[in-house]
Formats: sequence, C-alpha cells, structure tokens
Amino acid sequence: MKALVIGAGIAGLSAAYRLKSAGIEATVLEARDRIGGRVWTDRDFADIPIEFGAELIHGRSAAVNTWEWVEKLGLRTWHWNKLDDSMIRTEEGEWLTMGAARAASAELDSTRSWDLSDAPVARNDEDLGSYLRRIGFSEKQLRYVQRSFANAEGESMERLNAAAHLQPPPDASGGPRGVDSDGEDESSDFRILDGYDAYYQGLAEGLDIRLNCVVRRIDWTDGAQVIVDSGQDYSADAAVITLPLGVLQSGCVNFEPALPPMKREALNGLKMGPVMKLVYLFEEPILDPSIGAIYARGNPPMWWSPSLGREGGATVWTGFFSGDYAREMLALGEEAAIQKGLETLRQEIGDPTLQFVNARWVNWPDDPFALGGYSVCLPGHYEARDKLAKATPPLYWAGEASAPHHLTAMVHGAYFTGQRAAQEILESG
Repeated sequence: MKALVIGAGIAGLSAAYRLKSAGIEATVLEARDRIGGRVWTDRDFADIPIEFGAELIHGRSAAVNTWEWVEKLGLRTWHWNKLDDSMIRTEEGEWLTMGAARAASAELDSTRSWDLSDAPVARNDEDLGSYLRRIGFSEKQLRYVQRSFANAEGESMERLNAAAHLQPPPDASGGPRGVDSDGEDESSDFRILDGYDAYYQGLAEGLDIRLNCVVRRIDWTDGAQVIVDSGQDYSADAAVITLPLGVLQSGCVNFEPALPPMKREALNGLKMGPVMKLVYLFEEPILDPSIGAIYARGNPPMWWSPSLGREGGATVWTGFFSGDYAREMLALGEEAAIQKGLETLRQEIGDPTLQFVNARWVNWPDDPFALGGYSVCLPGHYEARDKLAKATPPLYWAGEASAPHHLTAMVHGAYFTGQRAAQEILESG
C-alpha cells in the first residue's frame, strides 16, 4: 500500500511517521522550502532560537504527546511561571504581577481561573461575549477576556463559539477548557530551549519529503492522484490531507470530484484566525531579567521574552495578537505596525526612548501556505471540527482544524490528528 501526505507541518509529519512505522510507503508533499508548517524556528534573528510560529508546549498531561519526543530527543525545556514572572497593566492602570493582580481583584481572577461551575452551559449558537454577558461578566471583565483568553484563542469574542471554547474536554475531571488545556493555567506552559525545529526535525528523520511541491489538484476518483504546480503527478492508494484551514477555504486546491456537502459544511463553520507576532531585538534587557511577560492594555496585548533569565546581553521580546488587534495592525502595514508595537512596549515599561536593534513582522494571514494562524469554531457550528475530521476514503483528514475542540491551536493537537488519520488508513486494510 502507498500513501501520500499533503503538508509537512506537524500533522503531516506525524501521519507519515506513523505510516512508515507500520511499513506503509508514504511520501510527503510540502509546498514550502522547509518543513514544520506553522511551527517555524528562526536561528538568524538572535543568538537564541526564536519561534515565529508555535512557541510553547501547553501542559504536562498524558494528552500532550510533545513530551514523548522532547524526552526521546533529549531536549531542554523551560517552565513559564506566569503568576510570578508576568506583569499586567490592570484596567485601573496599576502595574502588578499577575499573582498580585489576581489576589487584589476577584473580577480579574475569574477571567483567569474560569471557575464557572455554577454557570449555565453555553449554547451552540452563542458567541463567547454574549455568553459571558448572560452569566454576568462586567464590561471590565470582558476587556480582560479579550486581552488574554480570546486573544490566545485566535479571534475576537463575537467570532468564538462559546461552547467550543469553554466546555470541558471529554472525560475531563476538572473545569472549563481555559484551565485544562489551552495554557491559561499559570503552571502549564513550557518552551523548548533547543528550538521547536529540533522537535520537528527529529520527527521528520527518515521520511520521504518532497519540498517545493505546491499541490493544485487532488483527484480521488480511484485512489489519490495529486498534481503539483510543476505538472508532476503523484499517485497512491490513499492520501492524508493536512492543508491549513485557510488554504482549504481559499479554493486554490481543486478536488475532483468536489468535496461532499459534509466537508463544505465543516469549512463554512470554521474560520482561520488572524494570528500574528511582532518580534523585537534589544541591545540589553529592558526589564528586570526575572520578568518574562507583559499583559498590556495596548496593541499587542500579550508580550513575552524568549530571553527570560539571561543576565545582560541582547534581549528578545515578542508581541502576540489576533482578532481585531491583528486586523488593526494589518490595516497599518508592516512599518507602522512595528512602530505601534514599540510604542505599546514603551508605555508599559515607562521608557519613551526605547529603541530596538532589529524587528520582525510575522504575518501569518498573508502567508499563502497558511492564510492565518490557527482555526476557530464559529457560533452555531459546534460539530464542524468532527465533520472536517471524518474520513472520506481514499482521503483522510488531519491538521489542527480537525482536532477535537480541546486540542485545537496546539502542536500536540496537530500531532494527534496525524496519528488518527494514519490509524484510519491502517484500519482500512
């Protein structure tokens, strides 16, 4: 049996690895001139690895499969203690550690703990903002949610399906999604000090990967025949489709015959969040080296430093923004957005003269092979991810958009979908 895997992001590498381990000949076709997809480690910007895409390992539970490879490859990690090493500019203008701010404000604390055990369950047709207003969140609390939780989820509150983002994952023993699985818990995030590329290169070792293969047509009438833009075609008994949601929605890949209504329903119920980064290099630390993150009132609203803990020397700070924050920056354009991000940082740390040595605008919405950061489920479409994930032999579906709600927008979720799709092929005989 032969299989094709479309895309060498984490889902595609995961599927190809699983198939190869089972003795299935699998060829990976990747449009870029590199592997990793939306995990992209840069080693030229600074003297440490800088992540222009996915950056953190979220959680230490058994579901976080990234740790298997971290341990197998002997990679070093660093734990992000958000309570003590993160500063927040409160809605009142105070500059406090996250721990102190939460202790001083029950309103803020509830937007971080998500202890909503007595609240009614969110409906499928409710957006996150409407649901939170219904259960009594104040406008101040909603601003906190937009700055932190919603920004991390990839979109503005009115575009987030409340049920998809707050329901506990299946078989969960604890609270809502914000605590159990998306990194809002202050004890859950880790950075790979050796760079995320060490992980995906380890995963890719020994696989048959063809770079610069931009897929234009997939004929799945009898098996899978894939035509790339050079005119070359590849044939196999099955294909794993790991194309990012934005690429699938763009229509730039032609499926023959057309995808069934279930897939079109899935694509209509999901949206690619406009997720972006601004990365700045400074000659020396701009804050006490023990401070590793800032929750700002400006744009970008979220900042962190991959250089946390270093004494002296050049320092990197990354601004992370999505939804309306990203749309504002996109309207400004690269140069003005870089300046706006710098101005936000100046205001937060109280240094109007702050200047950077180098800056990088990471524009995932305009990347032709991504067309956005990661997927969000729209109000009224709770089942969309399950529909996207459902196999339509000889096509099998993977990628973070097809992950269960509690695993989306995360590297280990993408890995999970690749394993699932490969297993479906193996079980098909």
